[in-house]
Amino acid sequence: MATLEQFKQVRASVSPEIETELYGLVIQDLDAAVQRIIGIASENGVSFTADEVRSYLREMDAEDEFDDIELDVATLEAVSGGQGTDEGC
Repeated sequence: MATLEQFKQVRASVSPEIETELYGLVIQDLDAAVQRIIGIASENGVSFTADEVRSYLREMDAEDEFDDIELDVATLEAVSGGQGTDEGC
């Protein structure tokens, strides 16, 4: 069974751009984000179940560990319900 510490190590191994991408996926499509995280972990020699990833995300969110992530414009628009620039806003 994987641990939260291993999950945090996998998180630390990704670039800020990938981290932003993952955070955006979590907001927009949790299942896709979970699968992407499982894939990244596998590339790093760690195996997580979908339930473990969801549990670790909840725990880290409760500890405000995602407050330092900067969102890109597309993610911010999706979160706020805004329209993209190519949609004539």
